[in-house]
Amino acid sequence: MVVPGEAVSEAILIIAGVIMIGVLAGAIYLSISYIGSAMDASYLAGSQRLLTDVQIVFATNTTSTTLYAYLQNIGEEPVYNLQLGTLYFGLENQQQPIGYNSPAPSWTVNTQVLNPGSTATITITLSQPLVKGSYYTVMYVTQNGVQAEYTFQVV
Repeated sequence: MVVPGEAVSEAILIIAGVIMIGVLAGAIYLSISYIGSAMDASYLAGSQRLLTDVQIVFATNTTSTTLYAYLQNIGEEPVYNLQLGTLYFGLENQQQPIGYNSPAPSWTVNTQVLNPGSTATITITLSQPLVKGSYYTVMYVTQNGVQAEYTFQVV
């Protein structure tokens, strides 16, 4: 004979067990969903990095405090927001980051989007004159970490 109190207790335990299984299944599904989203974002960033490639084809000074560097997109994807990249300049192996469109030393660029095959002109304005006979390096790093550098001698 089943005691009514025991039947109610068993029913409550069974319902609680089913609820716990549902909560556990929901938590596992949510975790898998987060992992999948992170993997998708990582894949997208990696593929963009693989398709992005730039090179500085030439750099030279026009005055003792102004120089031009020519950045070419040799990749398969456009490079957007060039001004958000990082530009380093200085004596060879002593480059320092310089600010975009700020007081000297600074740099500007003639376009914001660099399409495949296109070349952008980077203008660098210095606060101190270049030293003749010294080697200087210009390095540009895109937002996704692709870099290009060029070393030249001031004559």
